[in-house]
Amino acid sequence: MAKLVPQATVDALRSFNNISVDNYGITCQLFIPNNTTQNEPTDVYKVPSDTNFFVTKTKVYVEWTPNMYRLRKLGVFAEGEIPIICWFKNEPEIALGSYIKLDTQYVPAQYDRDEFEITDIIIRGIYDAIVLKAYKLVPRRVKTNLPQK
Repeated sequence: MAKLVPQATVDALRSFNNISVDNYGITCQLFIPNNTTQNEPTDVYKVPSDTNFFVTKTKVYVEWTPNMYRLRKLGVFAEGEIPIICWFKNEPEIALGSYIKLDTQYVPAQYDRDEFEITDIIIRGIYDAIVLKAYKLVPRRVKTNLPQK
């Protein structure tokens, strides 16, 4: 294994990330799926209630509207979309399909989305150790049976 970046430096950078999220992050509930392999054979027919989630309270730092230059620095090249980027502490391990629930105040109140799904993991500049991970968020859409009018 190459030692381009010493493990002590990686650990220090990870602790800086934890401190930043602790200081500047907002409190949220994190839902991590824990039975994805069990649901894999029937993925096509899966409904949201089939997934079991490990729920924990944590902090998240959210960049609601990063500009295109910031995204390029992160290695995200988007056409026609500007994703929401978020940062978590290094623990626990977050998988795709996880989502967060925020207690936020919106103006006007009709745009109240409080659940956001993690759709992509952004790892920048990996060589022999992952130092930082960012995540792409989108508003979570869950099928519901709406009453007939």
